[in-house]
Amino acid sequence: MLSLLVSIIASCAILLGFGFIVSRTVPSIPNKLGRFLFFSVLGVPTIFVLNYVDVRTLGVHKMGWTEALIIALLCATWATLWTPQPRNSKTP
Repeated sequence: MLSLLVSIIASCAILLGFGFIVSRTVPSIPNKLGRFLFFSVLGVPTIFVLNYVDVRTLGVHKMGWTEALIIALLCATWATLWTPQPRNSKTP
């Protein structure tokens, strides 16, 4: 039970750090190729760290490079094509 709690807290902390880095960096990336490369480069280590937490706390199987790259590229594609919301917008 304690390992599940530690896993949840560690995963949330990692994802909050990822979200903070993304929120500070993505608005300054002007083109979609740069945004795609940023998400790809940042996504693979984040997935490996999340997997490491799961392996150490929950004992689940390790993820290889292939799975991590596929997940990171799918997430990078989704994040690149998803249009960012304009700041200070009056529309809901």
